Amino acid sequence: MTPPAPISVQTAAGRRRAVVEVRAGVAFLTRVPVGPADPASTGASAFGLVGAAIGVVGALPILVLAGTAPLAASGLAVGAIAVVSGALHLDGLADTADALAAPNLEASTRARKDPAVGPAGAAAIAIIVLVDAGLLAALAAGPGPAVAALACIVAAAGSRVVPVLAVSLPVGQPAGQGLGAWFAAGTGRRSALLAAGSALAIALLAMEVSARPALVGGAVGGVALATVVAGGLSRARSGLDGDGLGALVEVAFAAILLMTVLVS
Repeated sequence: MTPPAPISVQTAAGRRRAVVEVRAGVAFLTRVPVGPADPASTGASAFGLVGAAIGVVGALPILVLAGTAPLAASGLAVGAIAVVSGALHLDGLADTADALAAPNLEASTRARKDPAVGPAGAAAIAIIVLVDAGLLAALAAGPGPAVAALACIVAAAGSRVVPVLAVSLPVGQPAGQGLGAWFAAGTGRRSALLAAGSALAIALLAMEVSARPALVGGAVGGVALATVVAGGLSRARSGLDGDGLGALVEVAFAAILLMTVLVS
């Protein structure tokens, strides 16, 4: 019988795995150059942490400008998040909206593969950007810029967890053999627990800093609502492809902000 590895060796191996997972998460969710990621790792376990870091980028213009120009600051926050993420999720939202609006299966498949944004996709992007900016502005004008900035971080963390939950729980099934199938194959319930746990910890920390329980309530309610949407989208599209997963991130971000505003 092989003796167990010393604790120090196990700890070092665990740290290496964590670094690999975080790097893969950054590479998957952003356009930040982090070098080649492990192709066998989706980085899903780190999605909550990486999402929070993305949210910090969006929180900066809110903290700087929202005191005098809340709507402009919120628009810049949404734009900053789109830039750091390469607008991947907005693109997924647009392609998914075009596919859902198509009159038949053939047209839906063609719309999903077409790199051009159709009318439904353009409308979806415009609506989600306006909703996100409006909700952040409402928080900045109400509870204050600091709460709006924290809500941006919490929403970015929670929204990145929703695709992980969707493919690891009996909610959504992968479609075909593309990105959605690869992501689902490399994402298990352990990844879902780690990602959701880190996002919840971030929401709890934000609540502690701001004394605003609405930040936790908004995160939990928004993630739950977006997970329900994930099930509906999976049924409507016969599974979740890469575009569908990206669309879920955008829907979840807006849902978390909306629930935060409603419970504030």
